[in-house]
Amino acid sequence: MNTLINGTSWSRVKTGGGMRKRLRTARGSIVAIGVMSLALAGAVLGQAPNIVWEAPTPGGLANSVVGMAWSPGTVTTQRVAAGSTDRWVRTRKADNGALIYSVLQPHRSGTADQTIYSINGAWLAVHNSDGGTGFRVHRAADGVFLGTLTATLDSRGIIVFAPDAQLTGSTGGDGTLSQWRVQEFKVTHVTGSGYTRVFTVFNFSPDGTLQSTASQGKITIRRRTDGGIVKVLSGGAPRGAQVVTFTPDSTGLAEWTPSPNQTTLWRIADGRILMRFPSAAPEEGIGSIRFTPDGLRLVTTGYLPYIDADGLWQQKGVIRFWRVSDGAIRAQYYDRTGIGVTSPVAWAPDGARFAYGTYEGAVLAAKTPAP
Repeated sequence: MNTLINGTSWSRVKTGGGMRKRLRTARGSIVAIGVMSLALAGAVLGQAPNIVWEAPTPGGLANSVVGMAWSPGTVTTQRVAAGSTDRWVRTRKADNGALIYSVLQPHRSGTADQTIYSINGAWLAVHNSDGGTGFRVHRAADGVFLGTLTATLDSRGIIVFAPDAQLTGSTGGDGTLSQWRVQEFKVTHVTGSGYTRVFTVFNFSPDGTLQSTASQGKITIRRRTDGGIVKVLSGGAPRGAQVVTFTPDSTGLAEWTPSPNQTTLWRIADGRILMRFPSAAPEEGIGSIRFTPDGLRLVTTGYLPYIDADGLWQQKGVIRFWRVSDGAIRAQYYDRTGIGVTSPVAWAPDGARFAYGTYEGAVLAAKTPAP
């Protein structure tokens, strides 16, 4: 059974005396794993983040955490919302991980792959992988469904969000439209099927002025005011979903390319490459890129295949904190990460903690490492 997570299908493959988890690309082919040194294997076996709390998947049900959000509010009122491949969205207390409530998304809606809190913390938006470009809006206090924010592509090539009648009727005013940070949304449009699927991913700059459109190894950056093209970059994955994000000051854009396997930081004004962040191995997979709120570090999450001390193939989830100014790795975590970190990191409002989710369905909160 295959599960599509961030454009990569994860499957369990029978090998020898037991079950071993391996990876399939979105095209369905087994990822080729190259030879890595045993020294790397030794490094993989340690290094855990400073965990504040860990919550396993309820009831031991099989799922992977993909969407992750941290709400505004005081330390005691903040919440973490995790969306999973089993269609459940689970909200937890941010200070201790206690479950508050769970909301099951509609039948056949697919993975709850994005969870986003509104600026005022009153609403929670959820995107489902098979739900098109709509974001289901729930009341954050209790998970009651209120209506849908729908993203459409206008004639200028710009994504526009609008509430449906149900959302407007439930909340009044502009149907919560003014209560969202557009940069926290990602819109994915998929055409074709099977091997011919083409992913087009739209991201938005934090200041709201720019939009990136990434597809098949090309990223087009437009002004949101008039759709004018600011810059076209050659970057991103040639196939599958694109991993792209803007810098917090909106002047740069980071993207991951599987070959060569690295994350690249571009300056938008002139298209200059400011820094490259090479992955540890050619087969490493990056599922998301985030910057720390101050913009000083870039954070990548994903998985790393390696050979253990017995010469057997293994795999660990990985979180890396890179210093933007010189590309140095400031912290890297291989423990308490499962066989893959399948969600982006979500920051507490003060940036002192972060939350993430694993392939096995665990949600964890940890202290942000020192710069």
